[in-house]
Amino acid sequence: MRAMAVVDYTAPLQLIELPEPEVKPGSVLIRVLACGVCYSDLKIAHGWMPYSATLRLPHVPGHEISGELVEAHPETGFQAGDRVVVYHYWACGRCFYCQRGQENLCVNLEAWAGFTHPGGFEEFLVVPAPWLLRVPVGITPEQAAPATCASGTAYRAVVTRGRVQPGDTVVILGVGGVGLQALQMANVAGARVLAVDINPRKLEAARRLQAAGVALAGPEAETLIRDHTANLGADVIIDTTGHSDALDQASHWLRRGGRIVGVGYTVGKLAAIQSDLLVLSEIEVVGSRYAQRYEVERVLTLFASGKVQPIIDQVLPLEAANEALSRLEKGEVIGRTVLRI
Repeated sequence: MRAMAVVDYTAPLQLIELPEPEVKPGSVLIRVLACGVCYSDLKIAHGWMPYSATLRLPHVPGHEISGELVEAHPETGFQAGDRVVVYHYWACGRCFYCQRGQENLCVNLEAWAGFTHPGGFEEFLVVPAPWLLRVPVGITPEQAAPATCASGTAYRAVVTRGRVQPGDTVVILGVGGVGLQALQMANVAGARVLAVDINPRKLEAARRLQAAGVALAGPEAETLIRDHTANLGADVIIDTTGHSDALDQASHWLRRGGRIVGVGYTVGKLAAIQSDLLVLSEIEVVGSRYAQRYEVERVLTLFASGKVQPIIDQVLPLEAANEALSRLEKGEVIGRTVLRI
């Protein structure tokens, strides 16, 4: 089968041939129909992940996986032809966090599809049945792919960790693949949403998605936030950028008792906040990691209802994976690029 793989961190992905995987009891064989291209894939391709030095190459990235079942054992509850997406944290189910229902924090992952284990930049993949979610009728494979990471991550950041309420003023720092989804989630939650970015094209996309206001990062953004909040500051700020100075900047744009949700990250970089603001203004800072399966299911329901839409910038063939990564690195992608496998 065809696959686009990392063979060298200093070289582009290469098209290679791999044997088709064999189905094991409790697992299913899926034909990958589409796979989203995330900034994490860029980090993996360049060797920027914490585990990069020990990752065995060649490695097939891609974790926003949408496909159809080719073969399944009867006990799985699936059958050939079922349309699915893959939840890419294959948790152990036994550790402290899994036992507490925090599968997204599992410390003994049996596999991390696309990250430390083979992902969706290939034609076929074997997946344990528990990590598959059915795709509602009417959602195309290309639309379904970003539901797992871009939209699932946004849902958790806004709803679960951000606890956004009707009437809140929410600022999205960085309206890329996750940010445009977070904007829509916050709108559905009844918030007034402001978008901040360094890219005017992304801000225009945010405006089309009913952002109440948009601004370039810096003084323009501060003026926007003050004007929309009677000088109080935002209730919630979702940071998708992971820039080292974003936390400090967000803390000055937040009202007393407000909340910063960190979604983006840069490995090894420190982020700081003034201790007097943290304590005297009772600022809450929380991290938000990926999503849980029920949150991805809710995203698919939102897609099916039309309340949230996947933002697909471009659909490219598998062999164009390097083009997709290059455009992502240059900041040219609005929403998600999806590979048609």
